[in-house]
Amino acid sequence: MTNSRVSDAALMLQDSLQLPGQPAPFYATLKDVLQQTVGFIFVTLFLVHRGETLRVFTTEDDLYPIGVRKPMASTPWGDQVIGRRETFLAIDLPGIRSAFFDYAKIESLGCGSAICVPIVYNGKCIGSLNLNHREHHYTKQHVGMIEAFAPVLVPVLLDAVRRLDEA
Repeated sequence: MTNSRVSDAALMLQDSLQLPGQPAPFYATLKDVLQQTVGFIFVTLFLVHRGETLRVFTTEDDLYPIGVRKPMASTPWGDQVIGRRETFLAIDLPGIRSAFFDYAKIESLGCGSAICVPIVYNGKCIGSLNLNHREHHYTKQHVGMIEAFAPVLVPVLLDAVRRLDEA
């Protein structure tokens, strides 16, 4: 995928933020953009909230429902993605197994590679965009494409924090 196509996709995401009824229109656009640019079997979006990750978006509602908290911040994955704000790339099943305690569930969906991109605001990781696909699908080239979308996710995650704090 060319840089101009990635830029166009990022602009589509940015434009979707203007639509009423958020965050649903943004998430629908995110799903389409990710499928068209890098592909996925399933995607989740985590918010870092009160020391845990909280799932705020998923394309796999039955197995990965919204609203579930996970203690990922205190894992090697959490140290990398949340603590050091570095993208995680697993290209194969051993990479998946080393990072995720629910690797059997991930594998049962036919997944064996993953990209997890930190969403950073004000020097802190406030969330993570997580894509999963078949083994050896994702490469370092895909990482840059997904990282280009991360800044557009900041307002969506900040809005999620606001809604949680108001609840």
